[in-house]
Amino acid sequence: MKNLAVLLVFTLVSLPSVISFIHLDYGQNQRQHHVMHSTTMPTAIVGPRVPINEEFPGLKKIYSNPDIFVIENFLDDSYCQDLIDKASAKKLERSPVAYAGWTEDFKDLVELSSKGPIAWIALLSSYFQVKDSGGGQVDLVVHALQNYAIVFVVATMLIGGFTYSRAEGLKSLRTSTSTTLDDVSDPSYGAREFVRQAAKLFHSDGQFDSTSFMQEATLFEAPTVIRYEPDQILAPHYDANRSAETEDANRGGQTLATLLVYLNDVERGGLTRFGMLSSSAAIEHTDEDSMNSDGDDKLVIQPKRGDALLFFPADRNGQFDPRTEHEGMPAVDEKWIARIWKHTRRVPAPFGLSESSLCDID
Repeated sequence: MKNLAVLLVFTLVSLPSVISFIHLDYGQNQRQHHVMHSTTMPTAIVGPRVPINEEFPGLKKIYSNPDIFVIENFLDDSYCQDLIDKASAKKLERSPVAYAGWTEDFKDLVELSSKGPIAWIALLSSYFQVKDSGGGQVDLVVHALQNYAIVFVVATMLIGGFTYSRAEGLKSLRTSTSTTLDDVSDPSYGAREFVRQAAKLFHSDGQFDSTSFMQEATLFEAPTVIRYEPDQILAPHYDANRSAETEDANRGGQTLATLLVYLNDVERGGLTRFGMLSSSAAIEHTDEDSMNSDGDDKLVIQPKRGDALLFFPADRNGQFDPRTEHEGMPAVDEKWIARIWKHTRRVPAPFGLSESSLCDID
């Protein structure tokens, strides 16, 4: 009876952890499902975004809270074409997909399982071992500790396998091809002009010079050019990472801003869609055709050559903003875009541009 009483007390103590574990596992599955099928506006408590040059030519705010901008004629046709040509000449490969937040998921699952299910299984198994052998409370404790260690190792391995399988499953969410352009040595290069224009856009204080350029450009990842062929997609996703300080430490930390440039006109398909944001709440639309024809009232942007799209996946302090979930809808016509991510800290090579190459740009 004493052994049974010990088991009962332990079960009552560990029950909240068991419930939390079940809730976490269900919540994680719901979060992944939600990423694929966004239908409601979540509550987002985020601070101010990073500042930009509000007087930048062609800048138009199309949505407030979260702020989303379109910049008309951000790049000339010649630079857009050069970006396409350079990317085509440099082999494009399947676009990578990262399991953002995997370290937090792994840690949470291990922590909660160790407090609940693992401990519960260890004590239950030890109870029956002692019951069959006729041992006392000391034997119960010894067996419980031994069983806990074994079950913990097995559970950690299973959680690791689960995390890996989820990461592998995410690869199907993105079917585009892409490449990084880190050569900005020639003034005629589109990548060089893209970086220069981006630095001007994000410089919000005082005159723009070589010093201010370096301050901004060192926070950028090197331009990435992405190609969507017919039927290729980028499923709903976030550009920021709730585990950025751990997982993105080698690439400048959290993603504070996303700057996309549409490199070609796309008449059919390929819209950029914000699944959390209603088009009826938009400040203005840049094109009547940007409204979905299937009755979907979410905010969408029609690709137009040379125009840029700017939004902020996290606030200036790195707080993740779930409202900026977005997707590249299925392409009907071929679609080309170029992207720069601005991070919290300097982005070292090979993710960012080397300081020597940036010094050549004024």
